[in-house]
Amino acid sequence: MELFKMAKEAMAMRSKMSDMDKKLKAHIIDAEYKGIKIQVNAKNEFLSFSIPEDLLKENKTKIEKLILSAFEAAGKKAQNVMAEEAKKLTGTMKIPGL
Repeated sequence: MELFKMAKEAMAMRSKMSDMDKKLKAHIIDAEYKGIKIQVNAKNEFLSFSIPEDLLKENKTKIEKLILSAFEAAGKKAQNVMAEEAKKLTGTMKIPGL
């Protein structure tokens, strides 16, 4: 009986994980860093970015650093949303990787 209950709970958790995955993919996050706009979803998949014209007049190294910083800021926002959603799903359980 216990094995059946565990299997049922595992299937329910799998369904919840699938729902969470869909929710994260649909959650769009807009981030901006020094004029560079980045759009990601909460699964940390990058969707778009734009660079203002005046920034393109800067030197290549400065632009590269700013772009990297902008992507890092957007990624952190996505990770925070992902962590909050995982916390809702798992409650107080500690699951490695979530």
